[in-house]
Amino acid sequence: MATPDPRVSPLDRHVRRLRTAARISIDMVVGAVHSGSKSALRNKLRASPLLFAERTYNTAHPDYDPQLARNFPNHIHNIDRTSANPLFLEIKKLAKGDRVPPRAWRQVRAEAMDEARTVPGFDQVMERKTFIESYIAELERRYRAKYEPGWVNLVDAQFLYWAVRQTKPKTIVQAGVSNGLSSAFMMLALAKNGPEGRLYAIDIPYIFNPADPWWTVAGQVYGVLIPEGKSSGWMVPDIYRDRIEIEAGDAKLLLPGLIDRLDRIDLFFHDSDHTYQQMMFEFEQALRKLAPNGLIIADDVSWNASLRDFADKHDVPGYNHQGTLGMVFLSRSDVKGF
Repeated sequence: MATPDPRVSPLDRHVRRLRTAARISIDMVVGAVHSGSKSALRNKLRASPLLFAERTYNTAHPDYDPQLARNFPNHIHNIDRTSANPLFLEIKKLAKGDRVPPRAWRQVRAEAMDEARTVPGFDQVMERKTFIESYIAELERRYRAKYEPGWVNLVDAQFLYWAVRQTKPKTIVQAGVSNGLSSAFMMLALAKNGPEGRLYAIDIPYIFNPADPWWTVAGQVYGVLIPEGKSSGWMVPDIYRDRIEIEAGDAKLLLPGLIDRLDRIDLFFHDSDHTYQQMMFEFEQALRKLAPNGLIIADDVSWNASLRDFADKHDVPGYNHQGTLGMVFLSRSDVKGF
């Protein structure tokens, strides 16, 4: 049975719980969209405020307006901007005007998944996914609460695999990992690309602790849960552990230093605190070292307009993938100020 870390003071534990609660209030909406039991979560969220933070919206609220978050699924933003980014060019091939029909992605995702199955370590990823699902089901039975693993859905994981295969990044930086389904699929793609690519990540590991009564309140909705004995990114296959570095902590504090240490970033993936201010902060930090034809991807772009505002600020194109993942396509020569 897990016990509290004696090295962590009561004040530190209190602050950590507050951060967890704030993150969960946002991730509950993600769970409402991604999970099979949507109705109970949506009922809770409808009663929550429209705004979770400044310019950050509760997508389950009756007054949620996609216009506020500039959330236009499958739409290519600033399509008239010139960009040599390989992913942008591939997405434009799928588009009808400035929109990609959802059906166009079915074959792309199916082919990506078929290829991913051939990569060593794929079976371990899926076994770990099944383990987490069974683990959470048992927690829900035992404690009569709702738990979420805080991961991207499988469709988005397949998209991330495809994106990494298209762009061949050597350096990926990820803010927000949790169990690491997204990290695992990106790592499978890196492995398929060759031996050189590496993934650098930052995450606050919210590990389930049955000895802490905060985790076991009947009727509560929890998110961003990592099983006992595991830590951030543990879904990444064991054979690739030498190609991933994960720092435990808050991206607000750690991301600038990580970026300082890197020569360049080819792909940045945001999946941490989904507030407008934090997302804009992370995008601007990544831009400092973004390589030519670099790529910024963010999860849960339905929450706020940060990614589209960022694209407008730097006069570059972007894409909203099904209202979940969003991305901007950058080249140094295209970005204002470079």
